Amino acid sequence: MSKPTDRLRQIQASKSRICRAVGLRSIRAEVGASDEGTTRGELWLYGVVGGWWYGFDAESVSHELRGLDVDEITVRVHSPGGNAIDGIAIGNLLRNHRARITVVVDGMAASAASVLALGGDEIVMSPGSQFMIHDASVMTYGNAAQLRADADWIDKQSQNYAAVYASRAGGTAEQWREAMTADNGEGTWYTAEESVSAGLADRIGTVTAAGSPPVAPVDQLDDEDEMAALAAWDLDVLVHPAARAAWQTPKPPIASASGKTETEGGSAVALTTEQITMRQKLGIAEDADEATVVAALTEALAERAEPTAETTVPEGHVVIPAAKLADLEAGAKLATTTAKALHDQERKTFLDSVKGKYLPTSREGWEAEYDRDSEGVKAHFEKAAVLIPTSEIGHDAPVDEAKSEDDAIYALVFGDDEKEA
Repeated sequence: MSKPTDRLRQIQASKSRICRAVGLRSIRAEVGASDEGTTRGELWLYGVVGGWWYGFDAESVSHELRGLDVDEITVRVHSPGGNAIDGIAIGNLLRNHRARITVVVDGMAASAASVLALGGDEIVMSPGSQFMIHDASVMTYGNAAQLRADADWIDKQSQNYAAVYASRAGGTAEQWREAMTADNGEGTWYTAEESVSAGLADRIGTVTAAGSPPVAPVDQLDDEDEMAALAAWDLDVLVHPAARAAWQTPKPPIASASGKTETEGGSAVALTTEQITMRQKLGIAEDADEATVVAALTEALAERAEPTAETTVPEGHVVIPAAKLADLEAGAKLATTTAKALHDQERKTFLDSVKGKYLPTSREGWEAEYDRDSEGVKAHFEKAAVLIPTSEIGHDAPVDEAKSEDDAIYALVFGDDEKEA
């Protein structure tokens, strides 16, 4: 009996989908009636518990039991076990059915199958059949914390199984747990006689089957749809989803050779798909061989390699030598540089001429404004007042130089010093 990991759940879900689609069942139910009027049914549980392709699970068993509205049901078991939770669920499905359930162990009821077998009102061991009980186990991986969690689950599930054995066969859960962990953890196998002695079965006997065992799924495959379903199942079970996704990544198609030509007196020559396409576009006859195709293609490429003025130069354009183009580009660059130098000189000359009409700290701002609108700047300074005098103040003039207007006024008020002297 194993813990239903995510991978196992995926496999079980896939099995259920495919079984429903193809109509395959590894269990079989039949209904009949006795002479006394008692209705009877028969249910075969052969295969793995949890259903890994050939087997059964709680869902499929519940489906079959819903169709057995009878007074008595014989459940024939032959299973190595499987999914622990499904074993518990199926045992309870049998326990809770209104019919009287007789479980017949035809071969073995091991692991999870031993628990579901205990769901019968009467348990009959066929001659040579066996019971087997052991601790739960898991298929897992992970870090230490995850593995400890799985170990805790194993203990709890195994304790659950031990309690089921004790409730049916007597004794304590601890005693059954000892039997489950015996033989270095391998568990305990019970013969038919030992099963009855241990209380796991009621008697040894032969119970005649009303019908025939279920047919193995592989024996039922008789058409392509069923084979496709089986192939899909194999992918789910055998191929990890990550690997399957990698396989399904789109790949570029591979061209296959098709068509052939044959020259007179020669052998057939296969052409590739590309060569056939080129032959059609070049307008070559269908019986042209590979050499003809290559020659026509070479000629077409040569024609394209000889451009003319009419075909390569758009209207309104001219073709000039590269050296001439270089000269023109150099000349344009020189003209641009020269024009800028002249503009800078003109700007400097003008702003120097009106420097008394602006503060020195605003020179850069006026230079930028001049670059933006030179005519506007010139018009502004033509009307602007002088802010800073630029003529010399306090310079001694020569004795024979004419006196300024201020000196004359001073002389009228205070007298002429030179004369007094």
